[in-house]
Amino acid sequence: MSSTDNDSDSDLTEDLAALKTIKENPVARKVVRYILSRGESQNSIITRTKLQSVIHDAAQEENVTKLSFSKMFMDINTILDNIYGFQLTGLPSKNSISTGGNNNNTTATNNNNTSANKLMDEPLGHRSQRFILLNNAPYLKSFDDFKLLQSIRTYEELVVNGEYVGDDIGLESSNTLESKLSTDQDLAYKGILTVILCIIFFSKNNILHQELIKILETFGIPSDGSKIPILNSTIDDLIKALERREYIIKLEEKSDTDGEVISYRIGRRTQAEFGLGSLEILVQEIMGLEEEQARSLRDDIVKSVGDSYSI
Repeated sequence: MSSTDNDSDSDLTEDLAALKTIKENPVARKVVRYILSRGESQNSIITRTKLQSVIHDAAQEENVTKLSFSKMFMDINTILDNIYGFQLTGLPSKNSISTGGNNNNTTATNNNNTSANKLMDEPLGHRSQRFILLNNAPYLKSFDDFKLLQSIRTYEELVVNGEYVGDDIGLESSNTLESKLSTDQDLAYKGILTVILCIIFFSKNNILHQELIKILETFGIPSDGSKIPILNSTIDDLIKALERREYIIKLEEKSDTDGEVISYRIGRRTQAEFGLGSLEILVQEIMGLEEEQARSLRDDIVKSVGDSYSI
């Protein structure tokens, strides 16, 4: 039997397991609907308390008692993964993420040369207190390139004489509210988020607020309080949103000479959603490196990003 046959048998077994779970666990089915809705509409972190509450309410509706949270977590992920290509992943506690100042950064830099600061490669399970929904589908470069190309073409149609006209819903038949929100704002948000994360990554996971804003200005992002085009949000509001969603961590320190000093580090959500492998692919794409040229890229990135992925 070939490896392809083995893969097909494995996929069939997993599909049958998912269908069995859907049939035998109506509570998990209802919780999955909630998780997908929450992830799609709010992109927010789900606390263990909230998840337990949703499970409890669904269990009452189905007249089910004595549910094990670990078993529910496993069944929920069986449905999410095999049917929708997602995974509910636990986040590490805030206390496990280093948030120290310069001394901590020096120690982290030294540790990079040996153990790469215990990189966060494995997701946490049901014992976590907070969870996020991750896209668990395999990376297909050709498909992602196709989606990006279509998104770019849709966006370019909304730029007339150098000005964005996407706010005028009635201008073009293709310029619907749905396409505006799913294409324009999504691209702008993800693009700026990626820029911000990369700035923090390659500042060895610690950058002052003023320095971050100054670098963002070079990308055309206004720092005078005016709203970012398309996003319709100021950079300060965007940074606050990224902090709430735990993509970044805001650190505040009191200084006798400088007053309040604000700096930023990578948050635990970024560690889970945008792992070292993803950062490696991003750098390879930006630099236009072939596979042969990118062989030592991982080690170079680990040396450059400080303790961004330490736990």
